[in-house]
Amino acid sequence: MGNTYAGAGIPNFWLVEMAENDRPVVWTYQLDPVGKKYVFTGVHHDRLKVSVPYDIDIDLTAIDRL
Repeated sequence: MGNTYAGAGIPNFWLVEMAENDRPVVWTYQLDPVGKKYVFTGVHHDRLKVSVPYDIDIDLTAIDRL
């Protein structure tokens, strides 16, 4: 997973999937510069709030209002 991105030195990798409740789930990973592999940093179901690679706060339940 993400080997191409890791090899290119991309520091962050997010995987977005639809959960059983038809809402997005975001899995976040950060590149370990020594091992050149991604390290799991979190899974976000209702709200994506992170400070790396930048501050972001997204209500993932908003898809219900689209």
